[in-house]
Amino acid sequence: MSIIGSHTRVQGDIDADEDLTVAGYVQGTIICKQNTVTLGSGSCVNGDVYAHTLHVSGEVEGNLVASHRATIHKGASVRGMIVAPCLMLEDGSTFQGSIDMDPEHELLKSAFGEPATNRRPRSTPSLEVSDGSAAESVADEPLSSPELEDDARPAESST
Repeated sequence: MSIIGSHTRVQGDIDADEDLTVAGYVQGTIICKQNTVTLGSGSCVNGDVYAHTLHVSGEVEGNLVASHRATIHKGASVRGMIVAPCLMLEDGSTFQGSIDMDPEHELLKSAFGEPATNRRPRSTPSLEVSDGSAAESVADEPLSSPELEDDARPAESST
C-alpha cells in the first residue's frame, strides 16, 4: 500500500499498482486500475481518479471512474463526473456533477479495456442506505412458484 501523507503535495500524475491512500494534496491524474484508492478526510485532489474501488472522504474536483464501486462518504465534496457500476453517496456528502452507472460506459471501456461486467461476477443488486448498511434486497429471497412447490412436496402414497 502507498500513502501520500497529509503534509505532502504532489503535482503530476500518479500510476500505482497497489492500493493507494491519499491524505494530502494531489494535482494530477491518479491511476490505480486494479486496486483501491482511498481519499482521506483531509485530502484534496484536483484531477481525475481511475480505480477498481474508490473511497472518497476529502475534496475532489475532477472525474471519478471506478470499474467496481465508488463510495462518497459523509463530509466529502466532489465536483465532476462519477462513472461507476455501483455508487453510494452517504448523507452529509456533497456532490455537484453527473453520474453514470452504466457498466458498458465508454469511459470505463476506454480506461479499463473491457466492460466492467466481464471483470468481476455481478452480485445481486442491493440498495445502499446513507449510513452505509445494506438494506434487505428482495432478490436475496428464494423464488417460489406453484410448480416448484408441487415438485418439492413428498409424493403421497395410496395404500
